[in-house]
Amino acid sequence: MTVKSDARMRILIAAERLFAERGITDVSLREIGAAAGQRNNSAVQYHFGDKEGLLKALYEHRLAPLNRRRLELLDEIETEDPRDELLRLVRAYVHPLIEQARHGRSHYARFVSRYVAAGHLPAEPFGREHLSGVTQIMGRIEAHMGDLPSPLRHERLRMMQLLVTSVAADLERRVEQHQITPDHAGLVARELVETTAGLVGQSAGTER
Repeated sequence: MTVKSDARMRILIAAERLFAERGITDVSLREIGAAAGQRNNSAVQYHFGDKEGLLKALYEHRLAPLNRRRLELLDEIETEDPRDELLRLVRAYVHPLIEQARHGRSHYARFVSRYVAAGHLPAEPFGREHLSGVTQIMGRIEAHMGDLPSPLRHERLRMMQLLVTSVAADLERRVEQHQITPDHAGLVARELVETTAGLVGQSAGTER
């Protein structure tokens, strides 16, 4: 790794941690540079231009491998049982994020949980290498909610994103602070898949 790329990675890691702890708007580029050990106050601008460029680079760093893993799990889904297919689809959405969080090696789940809760979605300007997996998963999960009105389907998907990202963020924090082991985190992941599948798979006929 070159000096330039090493500095860039240090900045990304520092930004992810600070954004996770305090939110995007309350962290300055100068603070990020200082947390990354950069003496030049303009180091972040040099590498990323502005905060938007930094956010884009951070998502590119995390989303591409997550997308590859989700595509791998999608390729493994072969079943004629609709219930089993829904569980596998939810697992393909949940597990890549949990697999990263359960080892306590990043702040990404906490960062993305804040981002999603604020009403943002990592859509544009990302392409297939970042989002093709989650796009397929969401479309196929929504197909399992065909008897629900469109607004309710969208709300269910929103609930799913909030549930998964918030649980992943909490799990990531607890692993990092040695409150739970990675094995226990795996148990949480299994329960999260079951709970999420129950949420999105509930039919309109069971609505009160």
